Amino acid sequence: MSRKEYLKRKLLEHLIGPTGSILLHILIVYLAVHFIVFETREGTAEIEVTMMEVTEFDLDDLFEEFEPEFEPPEFDLDFEMPDVMDVEMDAPADLEDFSQDVADMDFAALDVMQVDSPLVMQGLFSGRSSEGRAALLRQHGGRWGAQTEQAVIRALQWLKNNQEADGSWSTNMSGSTDAQHRVAITGLGLLAFLAHGETPASREYGQTIEKAIRYLVDAQNEKGEFIDPSIRPHGAYVQAVATYALSEAYGLTRIPSLRDPMEKGVSVILDGQNADGLWGYGYLGLADEPINTSVSVWQMQAMKAAQIAGYSSPRFNEAIERGLERMLLRQAEDGEWFYRGVERVQEARRPDHGLTAAAVLTLQLFEHGNSRQARDGIAVLRNARIEWNRPEQWPMSRWYYVTQVKFQQGNRDEWRRWNDQFAPQFIHNQRDDGRFVSPAVRGADIPFGFEDRFGDAFSTAMSALTLQVYYRILPTFGRVEQPPEEEETTTSDVIIQII
Repeated sequence: MSRKEYLKRKLLEHLIGPTGSILLHILIVYLAVHFIVFETREGTAEIEVTMMEVTEFDLDDLFEEFEPEFEPPEFDLDFEMPDVMDVEMDAPADLEDFSQDVADMDFAALDVMQVDSPLVMQGLFSGRSSEGRAALLRQHGGRWGAQTEQAVIRALQWLKNNQEADGSWSTNMSGSTDAQHRVAITGLGLLAFLAHGETPASREYGQTIEKAIRYLVDAQNEKGEFIDPSIRPHGAYVQAVATYALSEAYGLTRIPSLRDPMEKGVSVILDGQNADGLWGYGYLGLADEPINTSVSVWQMQAMKAAQIAGYSSPRFNEAIERGLERMLLRQAEDGEWFYRGVERVQEARRPDHGLTAAAVLTLQLFEHGNSRQARDGIAVLRNARIEWNRPEQWPMSRWYYVTQVKFQQGNRDEWRRWNDQFAPQFIHNQRDDGRFVSPAVRGADIPFGFEDRFGDAFSTAMSALTLQVYYRILPTFGRVEQPPEEEETTTSDVIIQII
């Protein structure tokens, strides 16, 4: 190699070295920047907000294609429920602590929609939450649970749509007779909504319930009477049903203003008790007043609702004990109970499954469901049937009571048989608009008890209450005949807390 070529090569090496190093660093920097930017872009989160218009839901659309013949999958019927626990409830405060005027009660102040579950209900009423209803329908509804609940909602919607402006529901009567019965029919309508766990704060039915409560409160006078209790035969029934409804309303909502109407209503019932423990049409409170089993069981059920709501006094407790004692003695040898008693049996009413079931239900609710009398009454009801096209006297009331008794009885096979009989009859005979019409109309082949005069609101409310049997009042058979020492340590079947 010549000296000239050697110098040329050395010059190239000196030039390429720094230049290559610079280029290499530039390349590294470029790649690093590119990589970081690339990764940053890939990792950047983008949020897209889409505005959607809320579509209003029409309840009627839910049942537009409802077909009664559809049979949902069968659920396992399991009556092995845990015992209903008796829990202690603080006694209500004195009346003077509730100075709020009933006429000025502020339902809006009951702000229960701010929490997921406004009422914590234990005991007999714990099935009235949405979760409780669903679980109990699965447990006790058999293959009819889904359809019966649809029928209940349709019935409640009809009651809502057909409520009068003053909060009442009308009858098929006129004049003063209609006015007297409106109070009782309104009480039944209110009970149907309360049985579904609805309160004045409910989104769908809140105004309906508020108006019904206001109507009943406004109908009550200072003595606690809803109508003159001496009016025969309506007064005693009206007093019991209205007191029953307001007691449940207070128990479920704890609106302070409802406590006073409840207690006044109970006081009238206590004043009207017959000297030997039951009630007659006139609320005369006399030893020789004719006793009426139908009237008496309504009084006892109203007192039970008040007891659940926390009402208690020595006089009240004594009245319950006297009523139960007399009811147990009023049974015929064959296990039946009658309208006017064993000594005044009306052969046209035999067998009177309705009155027998009403008496047995009363015993069940007051923890005598395992007594000999209750068992004998249940034996009479084994032959009870429901045939819509061949009604017996007072069918809506009769079927309501028989259904309650068979559910409270706790016999799995017996309940399955009755459920498969009564549920499809009610489902298939509901009108398209959601109402029920009693089959006991003028011209029906029955001796008496033509319920069409009470109107469709009566039949619809009673039907809803019958179809709500699965969750309205939980079975009491788990705590029947508690030992005396346990009875003395408990004061109520239910505790309701506002959270």
